[in-house]
Amino acid sequence: MIRNVITGSKTTEIYKVSSDVKRGTVVIKNIGAKVADKASDVAVDTYLVDFDSQPMGHLSDVEISAYEDAMDTVKANTYAVLVKPAVGTQWAIDQIVPTGLNAGDYLVAGTAADAGKLVKATAGKISIYKYVGQYIDGTNTLHQFEVVYPVTVA
Repeated sequence: MIRNVITGSKTTEIYKVSSDVKRGTVVIKNIGAKVADKASDVAVDTYLVDFDSQPMGHLSDVEISAYEDAMDTVKANTYAVLVKPAVGTQWAIDQIVPTGLNAGDYLVAGTAADAGKLVKATAGKISIYKYVGQYIDGTNTLHQFEVVYPVTVA
């Protein structure tokens, strides 16, 4: 899930994703293959995945939560909206590993099973994402971060 908490300018681009991803996943563009892949161990030159989910068939007759998998997942080899958030904007996502996070910590994309999710950055990593804290969206808990100029974590 992704929510734009404090808005500002942003660049968006429609791009194919290489694997199933949730809205809010952190990706990098693989220009050679013309697909977006889950980001791993980076925070710069990254994008956030979003898409406009439209219920179809019998689902179009009822109210459906944006948190339902069908509304929150972009299937592999389909198109998503890649958002390049601007400095100063704040976002809330559920594609994050909140373990050990405190307000003010810097974030990078995780590795292995956590690829595409934001995790706490370690010393020497360059980050543009600064953790703000929890963001309550109805009955769901997301995690909010601010986009900052690149910082090398001490």
